[in-house]
Amino acid sequence: MTFDYKELERRLEEACEEVHKDFLDKFKDNEAYISAGGAKLEIFFTDLQKEFADAAVTFIKKNGLESDPEAKKRALTITKLYAKRCVDDYSRV
Repeated sequence: MTFDYKELERRLEEACEEVHKDFLDKFKDNEAYISAGGAKLEIFFTDLQKEFADAAVTFIKKNGLESDPEAKKRALTITKLYAKRCVDDYSRV
């Protein structure tokens, strides 16, 4: 049986979109990230990257991929790309 990595990537991309949406909602509702001059921006980016790292770990466990190095590599690559895209998007604000 061959593993469908394209399906894995599609589902993980959906999960990353959900993480992005949830984090944006949390950002809007959380005054902890808002300060004059953007002093708390570094905390925001660190938290955002942690959210995506947690999403990757959860996705790997939920789909039983702990013993598949290729699947783990793809999952971590996808979440890193989404985290980078989010950081880039928020950096422009």
